[in-house]
Order: sequence, then structure tokens, then C-alpha cells
Amino acid sequence: MASTNQSPFYQKAEEEYLKAATDKERLECLEIMMKEVPKHKSSEKMRKNLTNRYKKIKSSVAKQKSSGKGNQVGIKKADMQCVLAGFPNTGKSTIFKTLTEQPTKTSPHPFTTYQAQLGTFLHEDAQIQIIDIPSFPNHDKSLINSTDTLLITVDNIDQIKKAEDFYYRTKAKIILIFNKSDLLSETEKRKVKATLKSKFRNYDYIFFSKNPTKIELRKIKRKIFKTFPIIRIYTKEPKKQPSKDPMILKQNSTFKDAAEKVRKGMSKKIKRSRIWGPSSKFGGQVIGLNHVLKDKDVIEFLIV
Repeated sequence: MASTNQSPFYQKAEEEYLKAATDKERLECLEIMMKEVPKHKSSEKMRKNLTNRYKKIKSSVAKQKSSGKGNQVGIKKADMQCVLAGFPNTGKSTIFKTLTEQPTKTSPHPFTTYQAQLGTFLHEDAQIQIIDIPSFPNHDKSLINSTDTLLITVDNIDQIKKAEDFYYRTKAKIILIFNKSDLLSETEKRKVKATLKSKFRNYDYIFFSKNPTKIELRKIKRKIFKTFPIIRIYTKEPKKQPSKDPMILKQNSTFKDAAEKVRKGMSKKIKRSRIWGPSSKFGGQVIGLNHVLKDKDVIEFLIV
């Protein structure tokens, strides 16, 4: 939001808007800002922007009331979940759109994302859930604190330290996405790397160019995928090909865990089980329920 040449009341309301924790507080601030903004032609665009923002937030509040939901976003957590957070205009929505290949709003104005947007992307048969949340400081703290992996978008070094104030409580694995990196010189990139790998910080990071190639996208997805302590297990029926959609299990899971994930109580009904892949001594090895599985194993069971 532009606050140049505005009244002290407008500036104060704008400061409070940026600090607001609820939609109700944001609406109250916007009402003051709309009242205080000058009513002449040069401020017409600003008035329109404020009015549109007010309508969207008010509509969002109305929908939440009708569905019985509050400010918390009701999103069922998938086996692999990452949350995309960052400051306004750091390319967060563009990154979300690039990874998920689904349309999303982008704008030169701050706070384009008003509510969490849910999407998914595939990496080597594994589906990863990604949630684009409103920018700092209007982010969803509960999602940041509960997610497995946190992706933070920044476009300059100064934002790295500032961002830490918003996620210091999370136990998630953190990847900093340095957006628009193709605009940086090699000297600037070295400075960024040194900052991220200093004795005070040891962040994993991604340099994200404005128009990433398919190879770059695969590398980015792989880096995100590797933050999850999981294995992909494929199932097959006798005399048939393995499924192409793996089940996702925690590392060091057993054959029993896999059977129970297919259906509760299934492990008690298995007559025979066989395995192909990294954890087998040979293809089609007969195994017991306590056999520890490895990533990309293929399992087959015969039920009584």
C-alpha cells in the first residue's frame, strides 16, 4: 500500500492494518483508510484498491460465518506438506503457480493472497501438498508451526533476518527460496550463499529464476521432496504389474505398517507376502510382517 502524502490518521491505520491479526481488525483499519484517502483523481486507483480489498475480506468473513469456520484454515494435512510463506511481492504466488501449474492471483500490490491456497505437485510419483499462505505479517501461524517443510520466499539479503521473526517457533525443515535470482550477479550470489551458510545459520536454499527451466524445476521439487523422512512403497496383486501410485510411509516402516495403511486389520489376514526392490535379497522374496521396508520397494500379499 502506498502511504505517501497521507494524513497521520491514514498512516496510523495502515500501520495497524499490517499488524492486524484478525479480519475484523483489518476491516476496521481499512474503513479509516478509505475515509482518510484524498478524493481527487490522482488517488482514484488507491481508493479502488482499498475498496476491493475491503470487499474481499468482508466476503471472506461472511463465508466463514456461514460455514461455521473462524480464521483457522480447515485443511487436511497430507502425507507430505509444505507451506509457502514470505514477504509481499517476493514472487510467492508466482512460485506456487509454477510448482502446481494451477492459476493463482498475482499483482504488483502487496497482500494479493488473502486466504491460504491449496495445491499439489508431483515428484517421482509422490504427491506433495503445498499451501500458499498470506504474506508476512498476515500469515497463518498455525500452519507455519504444524507443517513438515517451510518454504520462505525472499528477494534480498535483508529479508532473511527479518523473516526469522515470523517462524522462529516452527520445527519444520526450512528452505529459503531466493526469488528473481537471475537478476543477481555472481558476486551477489556468493554473498547470499555465505549469509545462508554462516555459523549463525545453516539454511537450505534454492535460487529461483524468473522463468525456470524444466531441469531447474525438477531440482527444486527434488530438494523439497528430500526434506520429508518418508519412503514410497508400491503394491501389486499376484501376476499383475505394480501400481503407479505409491503409498507414503515413514522411514523404517515395516511390512505390517504398509498392510495396516491399506486397511486396518489387514495384517492379520495376510497368508503370504513377497517383495521386490532395495530391501529384498532377491526378487519375489517371501517376507514376514516385521520386514523393514526401503524406498521404492514393491510389495505383494495374498489375503486369506
